[in-house]
Amino acid sequence: MTSLTLSAPAKINLFLDITGRRPDGYHTISGIMQAISLCDTVTLTLTPVADGEDPRYTLTCTNPELPTDGKNLAFRAAVAFFEATGTGNTHLHMHIEKRIPAAAGMAGGSTNAAAVLKGLNALMDHPLTQEALCRVGLTLGADVPFCVKGGAQITEGVGEILTPCASLPPCHLVVACAGEGVSTPAAYKKLDEMYGSFDGTVYTPRSDMLASQLEALKKGDIGRAGEYAYNIFESAVLPTHSKAGYIKRTLEDGGAVWAMMSGSGPSVFGVFADEDAARATVDSLRNQDIPAWVCEPMGI
Repeated sequence: MTSLTLSAPAKINLFLDITGRRPDGYHTISGIMQAISLCDTVTLTLTPVADGEDPRYTLTCTNPELPTDGKNLAFRAAVAFFEATGTGNTHLHMHIEKRIPAAAGMAGGSTNAAAVLKGLNALMDHPLTQEALCRVGLTLGADVPFCVKGGAQITEGVGEILTPCASLPPCHLVVACAGEGVSTPAAYKKLDEMYGSFDGTVYTPRSDMLASQLEALKKGDIGRAGEYAYNIFESAVLPTHSKAGYIKRTLEDGGAVWAMMSGSGPSVFGVFADEDAARATVDSLRNQDIPAWVCEPMGI
């Protein structure tokens, strides 16, 4: 029996814009993803297959609301890895210690899948390069390649084109999620209605803002980076999700240099220079039964 335990970091979007829509219906994006220290833990255990047995893949998770079969991205990642490598003559048990809120715009499922891909690659003596792992990951979800690479990355295409960039400088992040349901397809549909399906006649991508934020990050200027922070999904989600809007205002009132929704939400993060202010804001949110965490940005 061989086991390996890996951290699976969540992500936040420092910048997220939509640049167009492809003929197949997928939207192209432009932005910056940042890995953070709020992590799930994924443990992989391999057991030899006895003669006459077929390999078994099993999954357990500390969040009872999440599926533990082929509907779970981590389970599908194992299947995809073994299909891509031609290995898999082994029993595999996966266990996820869940801390990242589910369906919150923080890549909780994608980071678990990436951890499975990276962990199996290590256990099988690295049959795939990192780029090959990203290609397998893209078949599972657009955020998986980023979660394979981590750190801070400029994201383009549908999220699969990644270019390393400067991370947020050392700071304290408060992440909170009140559990409002956000359907990502519904959010995209709303944005299509608002911006003419991104055919170029209604909406102009904010490429200048992205360039300015990248420059601010390179200089380590948290405040300046916040001036150019942008998430197009806020325009579609915040008007109908009052708790997310309330969290954003609470973070700003608590001393955040800036605050913004991550991904399609409903999680919201605040960037704090002062740790005491960050922890006091977390306490205030938790006293209102809103799950919240203090964490930090992670480089590669």
